[in-house]
Amino acid sequence: MKLSNPELIYALSSLWVKTLRVEVEFLSLPQFPSIVAFWHGRMFLLPFALKNYAERVAILISRHRDGELIARIVEKMGFRTVRGSAGKGKGGDRAFKEMVKLIEEGYTVAITPDGPRGPREVAKPGVAKLAMKTGIPVYPLTFSASWKFNLNSWDRFLIPCPFSKCRVVLGEPILPQDFHSEEEMRREVELKLKELSERADRGER
Repeated sequence: MKLSNPELIYALSSLWVKTLRVEVEFLSLPQFPSIVAFWHGRMFLLPFALKNYAERVAILISRHRDGELIARIVEKMGFRTVRGSAGKGKGGDRAFKEMVKLIEEGYTVAITPDGPRGPREVAKPGVAKLAMKTGIPVYPLTFSASWKFNLNSWDRFLIPCPFSKCRVVLGEPILPQDFHSEEEMRREVELKLKELSERADRGER
């Protein structure tokens, strides 16, 4: 069996996650529909943390080769997927329209604003554009671990060590009506995600 096998990766990841002590903290109760934003490098644990909401969450995944593998794994967990990006090109326009439709149907849409190829922890404008188009809030989401390591990849992909204590934190909503432009909101999403990740890394409540 190859490591590119989604069933194998899902099985190994599930076993890995079962060794962790995971604590979930909501700084604000989430609403449906909404947009959930998390950094590409912090995605390892988050589909498992959102699994109880899988039937109501659609995850945006790139059309890149690695995206196909990720899509098959999260679909196995019960999530819907949208293939493309939140911007123009590479299926972006079609994906954007699909996300608007899903939001109108009551789904929450999960997006990695710095994906699929970075720059790392720099939010692209698609999240703000989608929020201002639909009028729904963006919730920053992150996780960290007491013992962890980072892969040597563009996103410094974070993996918690087995038996470590992990914190998943959902931040306060970022409301599109509070901003005069997409760029202003984009900067706020980027700032709040960075602040939330740093808070999780420090173990603050």
